[in-house]
Amino acid sequence: MEVQELRFGHRRVCLYRLVQGSVPLVYSIDYHENGQLLLEACKQVDCGGFNLVTISGLRWNQELSPWPVETVVSKDDNFAGEAGQWLPILTGEVVPQIERLLDAPPTWRCLAGYSLAGLFAVWTAFQTDLFSRILSASGSMWYPGWLEYAQKQELAGELAGAYFSVGDKESTSRNAVLQTVGERTRAMADLMASRGIPTKFELNPGNHFKNPPLRVVKGIKWLLQHEHQ
Repeated sequence: MEVQELRFGHRRVCLYRLVQGSVPLVYSIDYHENGQLLLEACKQVDCGGFNLVTISGLRWNQELSPWPVETVVSKDDNFAGEAGQWLPILTGEVVPQIERLLDAPPTWRCLAGYSLAGLFAVWTAFQTDLFSRILSASGSMWYPGWLEYAQKQELAGELAGAYFSVGDKESTSRNAVLQTVGERTRAMADLMASRGIPTKFELNPGNHFKNPPLRVVKGIKWLLQHEHQ
């Protein structure tokens, strides 16, 4: 395995080249660099052949939120709605520079994310057709106005797969907004399926913080298994 690291300002991007040749390429956004944890989890579920790019170091609430909202979780939320500023850097700088390091173009790209990054991954499907698969593990589908936005908007291109998961205890939050995450995640999966997109909704045991790497790689495995279906 070869690992190469690039920096895009405060953002850290690592390419884990696991397979030679043209194979799927998964871009995974998380709060901390977690490539090794994802690969260890992949061994548990036997994901299959793909290459991995991890993206970390973002100004989390600011750069991954699609539009500004008032305080939801705490007074330090700072959901600034800067996703529209980060996305051109991802598509116009990160992806081209990373893929120049590969020996062959990927067969397809997936954008994966956990928590707010899961929301961002789904939001990108309405902005660009660069990623043909999206993966939202315990994604912030509770985000104010999100479901209503998705119901009205057309996707930017055809999606070949969409994966959604949530923990079975995530809706037990004392916060009234966060309590909606289970029903809204299922509603998002239903919306994608209603548009003819191969979609998986999975309910995982535990709260929001229960084994994020495993939740992400379960989605990767499903997308890999369904690439020809």
